[in-house]
Amino acid sequence: MRTIPLYSLVIIPTIEQRNLIKSFKRSLKETIGWFGSANSDAHITIINLENELTLGLYINQIKDFCKTIIPQKVRFDSLDSFSHHTFFISPDEKSQLYLNNIIIDMHKSIGFDIRNTHAHMTIARGLDSEKMKKTQDQFNTTEINFEFICDSLHIRKFNQKTKQYSDIIETIYFL
Repeated sequence: MRTIPLYSLVIIPTIEQRNLIKSFKRSLKETIGWFGSANSDAHITIINLENELTLGLYINQIKDFCKTIIPQKVRFDSLDSFSHHTFFISPDEKSQLYLNNIIIDMHKSIGFDIRNTHAHMTIARGLDSEKMKKTQDQFNTTEINFEFICDSLHIRKFNQKTKQYSDIIETIYFL
């Protein structure tokens, strides 16, 4: 069995945007039943860290890296999917480049390998082709257009009771 990393380093949108995505997930859950990420808060994953030792080893490098990032407005404007298993909200081209660079550069700065990246906010994952079709049908007229200033990373800790990364233990601001 695969162990769940204890920490997740993420970018988090505004509370209004998190609530919007939560409403998408709630509505979708009524249509297709349970799915992966049904209960997770909206976020963009940067990197996962296995345990407290790993976080301790890299926290100073993460903080130093954040001092080099220039905050930028990021815009999300479309819905997309990875094959038939993950449905998500995608950033516009400029924001995609900015966010991908943060992910890639963070991995490199702490010595982790990364093969590819595509910054996004997942609505549903672990779908089969039937659930994906229903998901795409449900959202085919939904317009996405929101933006926020990306100015920090958040360290979330996996909560064993909620089975979610629901505990933000630290916010690290850019510059």
